[in-house]
Amino acid sequence: MKTLKLLAMILIIGIVAVSCKKETGPTGPQGPSGTNGTNGTNGNANVTVYGFSSITLNSGNGYYGYFYPAGLTSGMIDSSTVVSYYQVGANEWNMANGLGPAANYATIQYTYGGGTPFVSIYLRNADGTAYTGSDVTWDSIRIFVVPANIYKIANRNNLDYKNYKAVNNYFKTK
Repeated sequence: MKTLKLLAMILIIGIVAVSCKKETGPTGPQGPSGTNGTNGTNGNANVTVYGFSSITLNSGNGYYGYFYPAGLTSGMIDSSTVVSYYQVGANEWNMANGLGPAANYATIQYTYGGGTPFVSIYLRNADGTAYTGSDVTWDSIRIFVVPANIYKIANRNNLDYKNYKAVNNYFKTK
């Protein structure tokens, strides 16, 4: 009998709750416009781009380039895709983690999120063995930090990450 009374009370409370109507109030004022981040530009979808000047990779630095982007955190590395490009000559941009110009060398990108986070790019021979060629100079380096959700959207839009100009245009960076 107690169970029947409890069930009836729950049913009555449910009917009363369902019969209530939500009232819609007036629309509030529009909020202020957002601001661009330290390194951001309009339309870049929270992608951060870091630029570095010329570097020569040689036996003295073990054919490694170390880049310490200001503001890069281990959280950003853990929740983003980090894509690096290096420039050889006026118009030739190459994506790290692949063969370099004329397949004279290969590059490997490494990200480190502990302590002071950094991105490292180093040289190998095209066959993957330790680099044995001559010194290599890159005129400029750009590192894109793309949040995972933005990376997924860009992939759905068929963004070619191997093409620096396509990536730069897609994220509207300068």
